[in-house]
Amino acid sequence: MLRFLTKSARPQPAPRPPAGRRISVVIPSYNHAAYIAQAIGSVLDQESPVDELIIVDDRSTDASRDVIARTIDGYAGPVRIRCELLDRNGGAHAAIAHGLSKASGDVLTILNSDDAYAPDRFRAIHAALPPDGDFIAFTGVDFMDDSGARLAEDDPVRVWYRDVLGQAGACPTIGFALLRANIAVTSGNLVFSRGLYERVGPFAAYRMCHDWDFLIRCMVHAEPIFVPGAHLRYRTHPTNTLKTTGDLMQGEGSAALKTYLALIAGGPTANRLAPTPENWPVYFRFFTATYAPWFTGQSIETVARQLFPDPETLPSWLSAEPAAPSGFLTAPAPEQDALALRRVVGLLMLR
Repeated sequence: MLRFLTKSARPQPAPRPPAGRRISVVIPSYNHAAYIAQAIGSVLDQESPVDELIIVDDRSTDASRDVIARTIDGYAGPVRIRCELLDRNGGAHAAIAHGLSKASGDVLTILNSDDAYAPDRFRAIHAALPPDGDFIAFTGVDFMDDSGARLAEDDPVRVWYRDVLGQAGACPTIGFALLRANIAVTSGNLVFSRGLYERVGPFAAYRMCHDWDFLIRCMVHAEPIFVPGAHLRYRTHPTNTLKTTGDLMQGEGSAALKTYLALIAGGPTANRLAPTPENWPVYFRFFTATYAPWFTGQSIETVARQLFPDPETLPSWLSAEPAAPSGFLTAPAPEQDALALRRVVGLLMLR
């Protein structure tokens, strides 16, 4: 494995995160020679500078390494740059883990090598983060095509995103929204504390849903923070993972959901807003019986029963009859859905 490091100039005065917070960005790079320069530039040109950029090239076979070298050659700005050139291809999850293991910041984030940050991304994120404690956050997303042009409003990808955001708006928390769909879209949209990463563990060895799996594992410990505004630019092109691995959706999605359901079966969660039967004694059963996760048309409860066929391992909330307190119905009528959301949120706020 080859590696090189560049020295940075002294940073100029600029908006910074709370005292003591250092932001490390990891770019896992693989065969994106046409896009990697824009990705790197979007990190280095932030209005509110990050502290460290770690580029991990996962044994690209195109011109990516040459492009990386040319892009960072002579850089003398405030960001400390480290480049790791791996001698074997291990996949995105391994490249991310390698980069995060080299990071010195206490705020960690990722940028995929075919995407780009909006210039104001970290200025917006700084304002949304809690002053202390663990967290995971993500922003809104804009979409561009292979050439970098913004996708049309009627493009199927943009229509899909509007739809999942609309579904999220019908959920009482970001956590519930994430069980329906990956509204963060990509691992490159995640910003999280080092403490949370060390508690939850690395990204799983999934090709398609390592980001969703990581997100829902994190929300057992911290309620995800959504930062409005399109502060990430996601590129669609012929080699997107999303377009080449549709057959993996069911298997990886089911495995990730099983991990989450096993975690919440272990008792009370640190995040009191996490979607669990203990935190949401009425709405959780309604939600899981009514809504399907992103990878299947079956309800979460139906999928869960398939994932835990042994009665001895079946989560207790699946073995009990749904509760029906006064004022609630279990039928998935839209009117009752809205009533449940308002009432359960009100009850929770009184705890």
